[in-house]
Amino acid sequence: DHIWFCDDIFGLKPGWVKEFAALVQESGMRIRFKIQSRADLLLKDEQVKPLSDAGCDMVWMGAESGSQKILDAMDKGTTIAQIREARQLLGEHRIQTSFFLQFGYPGEDMSDIAATIKMVEETMPEGIGISVSYPLPGTVFYERVKDQLKNKANWTDSDDLDLMFQNNYSKEFYKHLHRYVHYTYRKRKGIIVSRKLLNGKAGPSFRNFRMLAVALYAHFKKREIRNKLIHIEPTAGPYLH
Repeated sequence: DHIWFCDDIFGLKPGWVKEFAALVQESGMRIRFKIQSRADLLLKDEQVKPLSDAGCDMVWMGAESGSQKILDAMDKGTTIAQIREARQLLGEHRIQTSFFLQFGYPGEDMSDIAATIKMVEETMPEGIGISVSYPLPGTVFYERVKDQLKNKANWTDSDDLDLMFQNNYSKEFYKHLHRYVHYTYRKRKGIIVSRKLLNGKAGPSFRNFRMLAVALYAHFKKREIRNKLIHIEPTAGPYLH
């Protein structure tokens, strides 16, 4: 009853998504599905409405960072404005959005990390996934750090949060940052739900009260993790709110 298309970039060929949507509608099928895509592709090829017509209910977007400096360093080819616009457009068509985020790209500092957290709080996607930057063979990034990889030359030798090269911050820092961002996100979700309850835009339900309880827990855990981050990297203090 649900399909996850695992292409890294669903609908990369121009016009393909529109044709796909037309064929799905012609067949009379209505199967929910989720995909992975890019902000610029969703906007340039006007894919959002056809995706909605075809039954898409979730897009995992490779947002990566809320810092334009880092996106440019990655040669990502997308902008913060495109990420925000694609997020809004998907919401208007009742398609949920989740962000892939990555920390630890060479040159990233605390202001870049803070910009990513701010983007998440302001756009509030339905989900987030966090990893540290991984150098892929054949890229300029890989050539810059390959001498540091030693035995960890393949993804199977690492994991989503195991930094494989020397950077501004330690591996321990990024593992705590992962938790910090998730707690920040859950706290923000709770604030949004509480406002809806107070304004009468949402009614009492087990799900809403559970989100409030999770947000309260996240509030205290966030403070705890922040203290650990400051201990690991003193310059983190002023930027992590």
